[in-house]
Amino acid sequence: MRVLICNDDGLHSNGMLTLETVLSRDYEVWAVCPDRQRSGTSQAISLRETLRMNEVQPRHYQVSGFPVDCVNLALHSGMFPAFDLVVSGINHGYNVGDDVHYSGTVGAARHACIHGYRAIAISCGIYDIHADFSHVAEWFGGWLKENLHRLKAGSVYNINYPEMPGPDLEVRFTRHGKRVYKDDYEMLEEEAGKSFVFKLKETIMGHKEEELTDFSAIESGHVSITPLGLQTTNEEELQGWIESVKS
Repeated sequence: MRVLICNDDGLHSNGMLTLETVLSRDYEVWAVCPDRQRSGTSQAISLRETLRMNEVQPRHYQVSGFPVDCVNLALHSGMFPAFDLVVSGINHGYNVGDDVHYSGTVGAARHACIHGYRAIAISCGIYDIHADFSHVAEWFGGWLKENLHRLKAGSVYNINYPEMPGPDLEVRFTRHGKRVYKDDYEMLEEEAGKSFVFKLKETIMGHKEEELTDFSAIESGHVSITPLGLQTTNEEELQGWIESVKS
């Protein structure tokens, strides 16, 4: 089986390299990743810019674009063999709740899903770029072996591994919780009241306390898996408008 690995942290991130090492024991693994940090780019795509892709070593490629560009080139450029599974990660930091709308890690997996591939996004609550991700990768390798036959095209499996695993680590299938953000910017420069430079500060304020969410799982020291679909239509609202037009 052939697996494409991508991410938004770059080709040399510990999370991705550790994941590749573990998965390479059982699968043919190719890595196509951005040439720089691309966190928070969601499903951004290069529409008018040219893309440069460099082969760093066999089956390892860097792309001068976004995570979705990496997936697109791997799947549609004609330079690569067909893939059976796309795995995005291991991301340095959680992608829970509303994070999934902004995450380049999840965005890459969602894009693969749009094109009919089985796709997984895996993240861990470890933000240190030098940290050891081997325990996360080993767990994921075992879980994938057991559950590969159950994965379906049309769903993205968003996995979050706890920063502090509990003594009895479990897998909990969850909904996404609600992240609470505060958009707070710091002004770095001002020139004559006409030109300004801003930087976004830390925006995460907390989350709503709810059961059966990704937040509750990782806070309990367990793995959270949330299946994401591609349907974005609010069916209830749609039906309400349809009925109002009829009447």
